[in-house]
This record gives sequence, structure tokens and C-alpha cells, in this order.
Amino acid sequence: MRSSLTASPLTRQHVGDDAFCCAIVSVPPDPVLANRTRVFRLPGGTIAFQTHATAGPAPKELAVTGGTGTFHNAGGEGTLVGFGPVQGKLTLHLLNLVSRTGKADAAAGAS
Repeated sequence: MRSSLTASPLTRQHVGDDAFCCAIVSVPPDPVLANRTRVFRLPGGTIAFQTHATAGPAPKELAVTGGTGTFHNAGGEGTLVGFGPVQGKLTLHLLNLVSRTGKADAAAGAS
């Protein structure tokens, strides 16, 4: 699934687009559960995130799992609140995951 990203529902200013994938991992009689991934394409790079989803209108918590370009050190979390089948509000809290030494992957080499 692909959609357009706007800066605000009021201005409708186009700021990018996204690609979305949803894998259903359980179905009735068990509660419906899905694993969702999404990548936003924005000027300067991409931001990727992942979440699980259950049926219903409850807000969905998500993890920012990385990015490219300007966002290559991105991490963080967010919340998605749906307003029907095609509209919602996404709030992201982005972090720059560079260590104090200035090396983004300093922990990866530690054993």
C-alpha cells in the first residue's frame, strides 16, 4: 500500500510518500494480530518504523527502526491514532542515535 504524506490536514502541503506492508500473524478464533512496517520517503532520505496492530480504534505504539540520508542515525518511537480507514494522526519522537564519541555504530563492535 502506498500513500501521500502531508505536513498538515489544513495546508495539505505534500512532503513525501510512504510504502506500507502488513503481515497478519493470527486470525480468529484467536485475536487478530498483525506486524506492520512502513517507510516514509522524505526530502533528504527515509524513515522506517515497525509496530504490531490489533483490531479496533486503540492508538498504535510504534518503534522508529532507522533511516537513510539525513535520517541515517534515526531512532525513537511514536503513536498512530486512526480516524477511519484512510486518515489518522502520526506523532513521531525522533532521536539521533550517535554515541558521544560521534560513532553511530560504536556499540556494534563491542563484545
